[in-house]
Amino acid sequence: MYIYSVVTDFIDGPIARKTNSASNFGAFMDSAADMLFVLIALFIFIPIIDFTSLMIAGIVLILFVRFLGFGIGFKKHRTFTMLHTYANKAGGVILAFFPIFYGVLGLEISFIITFAAIFLSSLEELIITIRSKELNRNVISLFKQS
Repeated sequence: MYIYSVVTDFIDGPIARKTNSASNFGAFMDSAADMLFVLIALFIFIPIIDFTSLMIAGIVLILFVRFLGFGIGFKKHRTFTMLHTYANKAGGVILAFFPIFYGVLGLEISFIITFAAIFLSSLEELIITIRSKELNRNVISLFKQS
């Protein structure tokens, strides 16, 4: 199910764009499904992987930054505001491959790589959300917003 979820998440957007069936609702649902996937993955991995207290604190920090951004975005735009930045996409790919990294590189290195990618993408999204006057879910990055 994990692999199926990852593969379908990677291909649904390109298929929607290729078939001209992309929509704001679809983008919203993709983001909601991504967040649900992350939360489910956390509930699966936290009990079976021996994360340190510092790692758990890192996960909590990421969740705090993400939900702070969502709260600010909701207050400003009255809707769920998860953005499709390149950093978020890259972070999602790295998170999806966490089990493979874990098996090959071990917990500490895998966690550092994944934490860095997800934290930086979360921070970028928060900054974009704070600075934006209008909601653009397809913003590329903090440095190129068109």
